[in-house]
Amino acid sequence: MNIISIWFTDPPVYHQFPPIYENLGLPEVSSFIDQRFEFVYTSGKTERTGRGSIRLYKKHGDFKVIIPEKLPGFGPVRLEKLKSMLLERVKADFIQNMESEPPERKIYYTDFRRKARDTD
Repeated sequence: MNIISIWFTDPPVYHQFPPIYENLGLPEVSSFIDQRFEFVYTSGKTERTGRGSIRLYKKHGDFKVIIPEKLPGFGPVRLEKLKSMLLERVKADFIQNMESEPPERKIYYTDFRRKARDTD
């Protein structure tokens, strides 16, 4: 397994969650910065293209690579190894993109709880 090239397809996107969710400590509902990328890799003698994204969870400072689609010939162990290889290669460029580009795209998540009904 070898990564041949990586390039970003979108600018960084800032995902903001309400403070009520931030205090739960769950990464799924914590604010993060996300940027999508594509990469060319070899698996055996075959050269293929894959898509993924890198996330920085603001509160915890953790980085995570997400590959949304299944890659042929990759089980859980090889997929984790690929993610760690991608993280090493893309992390520095991602940080540079966050610092150099102004925050153009922001996505806000809001609280949609039902209001209490009056029982008169």
